[in-house]
Amino acid sequence: MGKLNLLFQPGKIGNISLKNRIIYSAMDLRWADGKGHMAPEAVQSLLERARNGVAMVTIPTLNAWQPEGVPFGKSLYIGHDETIPYIADTVKKIHAAGAKVMVSIGARGTRIEGGATASTGPSAMRFGYEAAIPRELSIEEIEERVEWFGDAAARAREAGADIVDIHACTGKLVSMFLSPYSNHRTDRYGGDTEGRTRFLREIIANMRKKAGDDFPLCVRLTVDDLLPGGIDREEGIRIASLIAPLVDALQPSTGTQERIWNISCSYFMPYANMLETTAAIKKVAGATPVIAMSKLGEPLMAEKALRDGAADFISLGRPLLCDPHWLQKAEQEDFSSIRRCIGCLNCFTFNDRKEIQPPRVSCTVNPELLREESMGTMKPATQPKNITVVGGGLAGMEAARVLSARGHKVTLFEKSGKLGGQWRVASHGDHKNDQKTLIPWLQHQLEKNGVDIRLNTEVSLADLKASRPDEIIIATGALPRTLPLPRPANGPEIVQGNDIIMDRVTAGKRVVVVGGRYIGMECAVKLAKSGRHVSVVDAVGIGNGANPRILGIYRNQMVENGVYLYPDSPVLRIMDYGIDVAHLNSMLSLPADTIVLAIGTRPENSLARELEKGGIPFHMAGDCKRIGDALYAMRDGADLGHAL
Repeated sequence: MGKLNLLFQPGKIGNISLKNRIIYSAMDLRWADGKGHMAPEAVQSLLERARNGVAMVTIPTLNAWQPEGVPFGKSLYIGHDETIPYIADTVKKIHAAGAKVMVSIGARGTRIEGGATASTGPSAMRFGYEAAIPRELSIEEIEERVEWFGDAAARAREAGADIVDIHACTGKLVSMFLSPYSNHRTDRYGGDTEGRTRFLREIIANMRKKAGDDFPLCVRLTVDDLLPGGIDREEGIRIASLIAPLVDALQPSTGTQERIWNISCSYFMPYANMLETTAAIKKVAGATPVIAMSKLGEPLMAEKALRDGAADFISLGRPLLCDPHWLQKAEQEDFSSIRRCIGCLNCFTFNDRKEIQPPRVSCTVNPELLREESMGTMKPATQPKNITVVGGGLAGMEAARVLSARGHKVTLFEKSGKLGGQWRVASHGDHKNDQKTLIPWLQHQLEKNGVDIRLNTEVSLADLKASRPDEIIIATGALPRTLPLPRPANGPEIVQGNDIIMDRVTAGKRVVVVGGRYIGMECAVKLAKSGRHVSVVDAVGIGNGANPRILGIYRNQMVENGVYLYPDSPVLRIMDYGIDVAHLNSMLSLPADTIVLAIGTRPENSLARELEKGGIPFHMAGDCKRIGDALYAMRDGADLGHAL
């Protein structure tokens, strides 16, 4: 087997034999039929991972009940017998594809689909993420929910599932009972560790009673809230020692939705960030297998976790979402071909993507996600063409990758000396090792597929007329926007945020950053860490529209480094002393030696306009078509690659 001796060894959870040590995690794809069932495309996505070698696929969390009058929305459901045939059909298909099935069963306490009126919890308290205060559950209601969990496990068994995984993490209902942060009860379901674990222990007992002692149970268990006043690691170990003898497997988890950035593996998080905690849980779990999770997508790292005895199985979510062929490539030790998760967490931005309807999870690096049936395989071109791609950013590279993989002859022109376009800026920071993997992977694929890459080459209309390709793709990206305001002759230096990030300019002592989204926040943190006095101004909120799982980290870093934040403060004018903004219904003057612009970009489509005037047909992809982000750029490129 070479370097990976343990990863592909068989193992057991309860009485279920698994062909290797890789489990596909409960990835909620947010594509349901509105009645609590997965959409067919979501099922196909699970099957794609099953067909490509994982030992077990986890059906994402099915709610054990649904609050009365609350719409299902994108949530999944197992709270009624009529759900059994739907789940059974999915289980049967996954089994046929070669994998075992684990069904995740849980319940939301807060953040309920359709509004907060049905929020409930162990205690009535205000959370940071939701204004509504959840209603405290009575003892009778808790006992009722214990029964509902048991009924759900029985349904999962009847549907043919191999294992049930109890969702007792991330700040959902069961973990709310576990944590002293959210559980202030003084009855038998609160108080000390034993009291706060009672709800979970009774759920396990009821599941055993109704689904059978021989039906394996796993718990995905919060063992550290990473939150003051919550479960700390010491108590997490005590909780695990109480739960481990009752179940057939444990999957330790950290973080809670009160600090949502701690429960998602962004590019800020180091690899294997939970493994030390998982190893501590393994020591108290006895004979109960432990499943490790959280940024273990590097095959050698996953292998080492098993070899060191930190865990018995590896749970992979986004690594398999990004590359369903992960196992095959790992087994062949073709590590450079693995399409890695870049930690952008765009998979959580489904509600904001108006171009992707109905809303569902999308992936920046894997545009085929949830389109596996139509795009999961490279269909050979029926008539290979000579295709010219102008622009070597993400959109152009992805288009060239797919087109060349399908058999077209592709020439890719890039006017600079390097491929990657704006992604070179986006991935430049020291904390962005995940994002740095994308350009090398794309370039490796282009070279493997024989794409003719021509750097330092600017393409003109005359060039395209002379070469007469069968198809032309324009992917010339975008340019940074500037402020349409007069600049005083002796005023502050005005620079672009991109140049700050790339260290192409040096800022003065006092800096005002105009624009509070990703580039602006990154510039602010970088400059503040270097000892400069930094202010951020934005016409709307700081981080407006940014992913909260990323925004929270940038906000914390700005606060920790003393950045002054001025939301809802449009720029009025640039003065010789700095900049004037409208703030709190009056004019505020901010002295500045340097003004950093991070106010977005505008399309660079001059070549496209020339082609249009000349009557030459072409296609557009990425920011030159409309300003978007990396996900849209990659998706544009993939769509053209599969269509032409």
